[in-house]
Amino acid sequence: MKKSASHIFWRFLLVWALLFHGLTTFAFAAPQPCQFGVMIGGKGQAPQFVNAMKDLGASCVRMNCRLKDKDHEFDRYLDAGIDMVITFDNSDPSNMSTEYGTLKEWPNAGFPYRSKEAYQKRIREVLMPLKPFLASGRKIWAQCENEIGDASINPKSRYWRGTTEQYLEQLQAFREAVESVSPSIPVVLTSFPSESLSALIDNGNPHHEYADRHLTKLLKSPDAKVLDLHFYGSVDEISAKVKAVRDRAPKNKPFLWICTENGGPDFRSKDTPISWKQDKEKFEQIQATQVSQRLLACSHNGAQLCLWFSLMDLKKETDAFSHLGLLDQDVLPPRKKPSYVAFKTFIASQKK
Repeated sequence: MKKSASHIFWRFLLVWALLFHGLTTFAFAAPQPCQFGVMIGGKGQAPQFVNAMKDLGASCVRMNCRLKDKDHEFDRYLDAGIDMVITFDNSDPSNMSTEYGTLKEWPNAGFPYRSKEAYQKRIREVLMPLKPFLASGRKIWAQCENEIGDASINPKSRYWRGTTEQYLEQLQAFREAVESVSPSIPVVLTSFPSESLSALIDNGNPHHEYADRHLTKLLKSPDAKVLDLHFYGSVDEISAKVKAVRDRAPKNKPFLWICTENGGPDFRSKDTPISWKQDKEKFEQIQATQVSQRLLACSHNGAQLCLWFSLMDLKKETDAFSHLGLLDQDVLPPRKKPSYVAFKTFIASQKK
């Protein structure tokens, strides 16, 4: 049967559209509704923190899992109906390579393992008790290390005392261990620091070449399907940072991306005129304004998850990050800052 010119045209258009779709949806998977939550640090305050999370309306929390520790409070949040990102770091003194430093010298770092089998056993020991929560509908994300650098290139790498190659080897072992517990637990690549992303979008930055090379190498790993981007600095740079990572992601592998640290104002950036030391009240008002801006910048750029940093102001942090929490713990009970109210209002608006 002879086809009309119109029929041939529309068939060509359909084929072209499908081809175009295949070529363009390469770096990040199709956007899904974004979950919003908060990063929480410390232990022993789970009842208080769970109540705050419920009051805020947050649906997800990030917590760190130091493998030197035996006790964790993950079940308390999951039992309360709160999803979780668990960031693992290998700080197990019995199973770490100290070629680039010791745990005493770098107390916040993760280290390459010496025994793959022992490392995988510890990962399974942490995750296996949480497996029943998956059946009840909770979502658990497992992340391999936080903000890794290459200690052979950067002697001051704070959170990873190994090379990039050692990390990629550890990531493979991590994925195998996680999948042996449950294939439904997404494996998250180490987080990309905000400072590295700033260098990535600035060709004149002295760290641009290293950031480009390092992040591109990590993106090629076949052992993680989820990226984690951290955002401090200027709110206006968030979209450009996402695009810079998207442009470098492999063309044949759809990634999901999340943000487990998003906080401000960052007094090191151009859009923050003061620090909290200069005018705490004004600083907190700027912070409250940035809550919705930062969270929306994540969701509008296709994030699956965006977590505020952090629930509490932190006493053992540098000045740039110590006052980015939603609660001020200098007073008891902790004072709800304007950013707490702003976060709660934003979450309520997203549920309408």
